[in-house]
Amino acid sequence: MVSKTGSALQRARNLALRWVAPGQVHAQWNEWNLYREIAWFGVLSGVSNTFISVFALRLGASNFLMGLRTSLPALANVISQIPAARLVERASDRRKVLLLSGLLMRLPVFVVALAPLFPARMQAGAVVYITALGTIPAAVGTVSFTAMFADVVAPPDRARVVSLRNALLAAATTLTVLMTGQALDLLPFPGGYQLIFALAFAASLVSLYYLGRVAIPDSGATRRNPAPSGERLDVRRSVRRVLAQRDYLRFALGSFLYHWGLHFPVPLYAIYRVRTLGISEGWIGALSTLESAVTIVVYYALGKVAQRRGSRSVLLLGVLLVCFFPIGTALSTSPWPLLLVSFVAGIANPAFNLGLFNTLLEFAPTERRASYVALFNTLMNVAAFVSPLLGTTVAEWIGIREALWIGGVARIAGFVAFAYLLSGRPGPRRIVSTLRS
Repeated sequence: MVSKTGSALQRARNLALRWVAPGQVHAQWNEWNLYREIAWFGVLSGVSNTFISVFALRLGASNFLMGLRTSLPALANVISQIPAARLVERASDRRKVLLLSGLLMRLPVFVVALAPLFPARMQAGAVVYITALGTIPAAVGTVSFTAMFADVVAPPDRARVVSLRNALLAAATTLTVLMTGQALDLLPFPGGYQLIFALAFAASLVSLYYLGRVAIPDSGATRRNPAPSGERLDVRRSVRRVLAQRDYLRFALGSFLYHWGLHFPVPLYAIYRVRTLGISEGWIGALSTLESAVTIVVYYALGKVAQRRGSRSVLLLGVLLVCFFPIGTALSTSPWPLLLVSFVAGIANPAFNLGLFNTLLEFAPTERRASYVALFNTLMNVAAFVSPLLGTTVAEWIGIREALWIGGVARIAGFVAFAYLLSGRPGPRRIVSTLRS
């Protein structure tokens, strides 16, 4: 009995050490390094995604400023996505581009901790503008990582690797948000936030270390066959090349239409929870923890579903379920109904994210994949820039609860348009068959 217990403890110790051990720079270790990277990044993700908006509200951010909190990163993406793709495609050392952009995109969380040192009238704005600036290197990092991921993970393994990475991200986020929410209720303001942001930045550096251990294939093919200078400047030829990709165009257009409804209510959630319902950081952390806990289980299942039924079915399921989030929030008059909203979000968000990522890789041509990914991200960020500002403006005119209802209706309309375009054929029967396939 003692030997069995000791053996179990030894196995648990060895498993734990794998998450802090130095990863080897070798293709056989790529998956483990990708898993370690995302697990440590989950600490930063949990803190930034859940509490930076709350931090800005506690510092006195207006509804319009909260709209900018969502919109400005999208504007930065619109401006930087295409140049980022060109930078990645032409880079002779893709690892350097990936790691430098990764460091710069993590840095704003640490700098945000200094916002309380600014004059009072500038503090909330500093949080918004600092995080927005971090989106520029994040655009380079996203394009670089997407192109790298497609190179280091074979197509049959992508759904499994992405689902497991996202499950690890959700697990790390769950633990981080749960502990952070409770800590912020106990620690004084703003010192508690400053401490949490500094610790999250430190954890993100560990994530960056493991990202640097991923063995990236030599990009010599790209260097050996550079596009002629005339082709690089021929806008009409580039447009014709994109227009020739009909499946990609349908997917991009459907995503673009849906993202208007997707982003419309996003800045309203934090405002509704903090100002309308008056809930604490502990409650906010508990809601996010529930969503993340559900996400862990769902991501595990979705990887198998995507392999069996395809990424498009998973994507449309997520697109449909995400419609419930603003409607459920608008119906909530206390924190308790938001538990159901968070539960549904824990199913919807992983289905949407996993399906969107894998379907994008499916439709983006292998040649110049970084450019097609950047074009897609640019289109989505046009909607992500304008729509949240519309959301906060409408909330000022008619009320936040009514604006949330409009956001829900817009998402439903976007789902219909998305399913129609993704099916490739007209008619509601085809849409249903796409969901079932």
